[in-house]
Amino acid sequence: MNTTDPAPEISWLKHKIIELEQSLAQKNSQLEDCLKKSGTDSEQLSELLAKHIETENEIQNKKQNEFYAHYKICDANWSEIPEGFFYHAGQETKIAAFAMLSTPVTFEMYDLYCASLSQQPPGDNGWGRENRPVININYQNARDYARWLSEQTGWNCQLPTEEQWEYACRAKTVTNYWYGDIPDPRMMVMATGKTMPSPGPRLANPWDLYDMHGNVWEWTSSCKGDEFILCGGSWYNKANWLTSSARNISYPDFCNNNWGFRLIRLLNK
Repeated sequence: MNTTDPAPEISWLKHKIIELEQSLAQKNSQLEDCLKKSGTDSEQLSELLAKHIETENEIQNKKQNEFYAHYKICDANWSEIPEGFFYHAGQETKIAAFAMLSTPVTFEMYDLYCASLSQQPPGDNGWGRENRPVININYQNARDYARWLSEQTGWNCQLPTEEQWEYACRAKTVTNYWYGDIPDPRMMVMATGKTMPSPGPRLANPWDLYDMHGNVWEWTSSCKGDEFILCGGSWYNKANWLTSSARNISYPDFCNNNWGFRLIRLLNK
């Protein structure tokens, strides 16, 4: 095809459009013949389609419930993060679209992993388990869980980079917190003396992510030297440590009762 003269390309496109229109007309004619032979009118067809869609939804919901019962995570636990640009320290980075867990990984999710591998689960400091963020987790624990979940589900799960984490937290905002510059104790878990269930009464950010400010520091895959970066602040910290840009740092084999993690899931192209 001549790339300097558009005429042949236009002619080829017109030919393809005609072919598609003819194919569509043929399919419509075949559909009408089938309806006539079966005695099905358009109203009956609509009813059949509605019943089919309802059945498909029921099957999908059943699959989701079974999946959740097995792994305590299903598609409904993930929020889609659109592609965009992240600005930090005068640098611009393009962020590809990905999915992120709407809450930190919970004890309920992590305990299932420990049980499947006959591992001793981490302690909860007596605060409770189930939908509280898992704590006493080091970087290696978080990375191993991401690898295990990927193997079990076929998803591509990872720890976020610090850029991906902050980009998701901000959800295109530029203020100290995703909801503004003035700290609001109703919007985050800070200085509580313990973790809180997630999600709780606190609101999600514009991208449906809960507890991006406080509850637990969250491990990322980014490092400085031999230490890895955590984001988001925790139940132990005051508001100035809970901003969208807040950072902590630690060695990969260290853990704490205010450290947890949240996974991202790379999307198929």
